[in-house]
Amino acid sequence: MDFQFLLPSLPEPPQCIPNQLIQLASNLPDATISIPSVDKLLAAIEQGKTEQICQLDWVYCIHAKAQWDKQNTDRSRKTSAAIWKVAISNSWLQHQLLWRLALYSHDQQEQVLAKSLAESFDVFANSNLVNHLLPVQIVRALCSQQPGRELAKIACEQRVNQTELLNKIQRDLPVYIPLFSQFIEYITPYFIKIISPNQQQVTWLLSCLNEMSDSQQIQAVDYLLTRVSHDIVKNHYFLVDWLRNNYRNGDNWYKLSEPARQRLREWIGGINYGDFQNLVDVILSRLALESFESNRLRICREFWANYSNRFERLRILLPSTSQIAIGYQIQGDVDLLEDDGSDPTEVCIFDFGDLFVVEFFRGRGSETRLFPHNSTTQQILFGESRLSVKRIRFLGGDKHDHVFLWQFFCRQWLENQGVNPNPGTETYRNPTANQLRDREYRLEQWRREIQDLEREARIYCDV
Repeated sequence: MDFQFLLPSLPEPPQCIPNQLIQLASNLPDATISIPSVDKLLAAIEQGKTEQICQLDWVYCIHAKAQWDKQNTDRSRKTSAAIWKVAISNSWLQHQLLWRLALYSHDQQEQVLAKSLAESFDVFANSNLVNHLLPVQIVRALCSQQPGRELAKIACEQRVNQTELLNKIQRDLPVYIPLFSQFIEYITPYFIKIISPNQQQVTWLLSCLNEMSDSQQIQAVDYLLTRVSHDIVKNHYFLVDWLRNNYRNGDNWYKLSEPARQRLREWIGGINYGDFQNLVDVILSRLALESFESNRLRICREFWANYSNRFERLRILLPSTSQIAIGYQIQGDVDLLEDDGSDPTEVCIFDFGDLFVVEFFRGRGSETRLFPHNSTTQQILFGESRLSVKRIRFLGGDKHDHVFLWQFFCRQWLENQGVNPNPGTETYRNPTANQLRDREYRLEQWRREIQDLEREARIYCDV
């Protein structure tokens, strides 16, 4: 079926002609503006009579200076330097010259500024009366061999990101020229050159990263991860937290290069292992433990140090007695362990990416449990506020002992699950036959103990 619509009729647009304005202009008398020649203006400058030069004269002088220089090459630099000297105490002239010099630095066009004026800029910029002014510093950066790096340096010193910097100077300089948008690419390269950045400088970096486009940020983060010193990471945990929150999960992770992903794994692992190590140290120093318990904790600390690159997340659960004694000294994700009648023990839950590892520090059993990383185990182990020893044991999972020679066999057990120690970790010596017999005897006791504990867990959880 075809439809035919009538064309709407529209009124003719009005033909407005500014007749009255044209008539008014035609009746005005001929006007001529007398502007002194450049020679006369320069003579006034040399004679110190700059008060006789109006703003229009200055505009003409700056505009015509390039042509004048071609006819007076021997005086071009000296006269330009004299103009800059006047600008030191003339803010209006300052503004005119700096604006044009910024444009000149972009495309080197002499229609905006004479080359001699550009080359004489130091006469002005070195003056103590103006060298502290932000527009002056920025124009000096624009005229340097590395304008992007120098602008990044100024932004860092001012503690402002790109947007904030441009807002500060938008009345003083042509912020639309490409150098002002391109310098964001130099933020990270400049940051990694800072030998020992302080907290404000790291905060500045994050502010800059936050305002970047997705592609700019990924490029900057990749550069940061593959080049920045590990010492910086150790001193600024919140930098790692930002990276973990923005890059460890989700699509951004896969947009990083493999070397960058590996560094981020190491950074996160190092930070989390540091929390684990600190927990063990505090327990050893603050709690009155039996000697065998202290020894076991020290061995655990040494064992898991070999996996420090793998600690993507860490949750610490403390019994009430430990929380009272040491809770305030522990940082990170720390919660109270629900009392279910089990032996007092601290519990650490490690996120190894594909697997969760639960470590019971002491008490009967004192085992390591391994769980697959899925939404259910993640919700329980890292999201549930009320966890107890029995609730965790009730989840099941693969388990490993902490009896004689457990480190040797636990490493093999983890390797079978795809969890390898840090590169360069030394291998354990193979146990002797006597050692194996001794271990088997103790292991049998542990198995019976674990069976009893798991039975108690099932009863507690009403199964």
